[in-house]
Amino acid sequence: MSVVRRISAAPVKVQRRVRDARSTRWDDHRAIVKAELVDAAIRAIEKFGDAVSMDDFAEEAGASKPKLYRHFGDRAGLYSAVAARLGSMMWESAQSTLLSGQQDSVDELFRSAISAYVSLVDEHPAVVRFLMTNHMFQYSESGEGGAADQLRSAMDIISDEFARSLQSVGADESLVAVVVASILGAGLSATQWWIDHGRLNGMSKDLFSAHLYQTS
Repeated sequence: MSVVRRISAAPVKVQRRVRDARSTRWDDHRAIVKAELVDAAIRAIEKFGDAVSMDDFAEEAGASKPKLYRHFGDRAGLYSAVAARLGSMMWESAQSTLLSGQQDSVDELFRSAISAYVSLVDEHPAVVRFLMTNHMFQYSESGEGGAADQLRSAMDIISDEFARSLQSVGADESLVAVVVASILGAGLSATQWWIDHGRLNGMSKDLFSAHLYQTS
C-alpha cells in the first residue's frame, strides 16, 4: 500500500496530524527562504542604494523575479519585509540597552538608547535611507514590525520610566507621550540629514549621538 493510501486509510485525527506536520515543515522552509531573500535584498540596497531594482534584488539572491513575487507579492511587500528586518534589528539593539537594568536613571537610559540607535544607522545607512525615501520608515496602522514601530516601542519603555520618575516626585506626567512623539519625529528628520550630509562630511556617530541627546 502506498504512503498516500495508508494516510488516507488512517483515522481522521492521524490524517490531521500528518497534514499539520507537513504544513509546519513547509512553513518553516518558506520562512527560511524569505529570510535569505531579505538578506539578499539588504545586500543589494547597500550596493546600489536608492537606484536598486527588482533585477538587482533577484541577481543578488540568485533567484528569479517570479520567485520574489511569489514570496512577497509585489515590490512593496519586499520593501515591507526589509523594513520589518530593520525593525527587528532595532528592537534587538534596544533590548540590550533598555532591558539590561544597567542604567540608573532615565537620562542614562535615553543616552544609551540613542547611542545604540545611531550605531545601527551607521552600520546600515543605505538601508535606512532607502526605507525613508520609499516612505517605509514610518508607523504602520497595525503598529507591528516596521522600523519606526520598533523605535516607538523602544521609546515607550523610556516614556514609561520617565513617567514613573515624575510620579515619584509628584510631578505631572501627562505630557510625556507628546514629548516622546516630538523627539521621535525630530530624531528621524535629523537621521536623514546625518545620512545625506553630516556622515558624509565627517560627522562621527558619537558626535551625532551627542547632538540627538542634547536636542531631545
